[in-house]
Amino acid sequence: MCRNRDIEIAGLGPDTLLVKITSPDHAFRVASQLEPLGFVPIDDHDDAESGLLLLSRNPADTRAKQRKRSTAVDITRRPMIERIAPVLEASFSIFGFWIASEKAQPASWFFAALASVLMIIAMRDGGRFWGWKLQISAEALRVRRNFRWSSIAWMTIHAVESVSAGGRNQEAVILTLATNATLSLGIFSYPFARALRDGVRDEITHRSTLPSATDPDAMTST
Repeated sequence: MCRNRDIEIAGLGPDTLLVKITSPDHAFRVASQLEPLGFVPIDDHDDAESGLLLLSRNPADTRAKQRKRSTAVDITRRPMIERIAPVLEASFSIFGFWIASEKAQPASWFFAALASVLMIIAMRDGGRFWGWKLQISAEALRVRRNFRWSSIAWMTIHAVESVSAGGRNQEAVILTLATNATLSLGIFSYPFARALRDGVRDEITHRSTLPSATDPDAMTST
């Protein structure tokens, strides 16, 4: 049926279909054709950007699995591979200085210069990777960048998005605040950036459903 109706399947599971789409109108037409079979479109920003549409015959279960995958990532610290990088860079730098001490000039100058560059990169990455941390409390989202903390009250955060940061597979996670100002949480590899975005988005959604302390309907009379 999909072949006859020019629907290109990119992947499938027990209850899901992943189809290729070219535009929002195309996505609507595909969803309409598959709806009689019980398939419901699942909103996914990442799939939409990749030209894909996810449909499920068990949408509640599919959304639960998506949330479980996003919460499986520790978003309070950068990925381990990034935190290891400064150690490796510093090790290569020290090795380069040792080689420079064993070589005669001008070869020693070359290795000393290379080792110096690696040490500068290791120090920069140490600040970026070891100096970054996230804390989630009931009142605020706290982020540490280059070992300096900032605190953003949940009530001032309206939205969070991840956008391309220009580099290959790099995305920035951006908060939109109540004043329409924006605040970057940092630039990360795209899998971590999207997990961070989804985790913060879930926290925003959770807090938006909590009763306000100033709401008279949420307060008990005494």
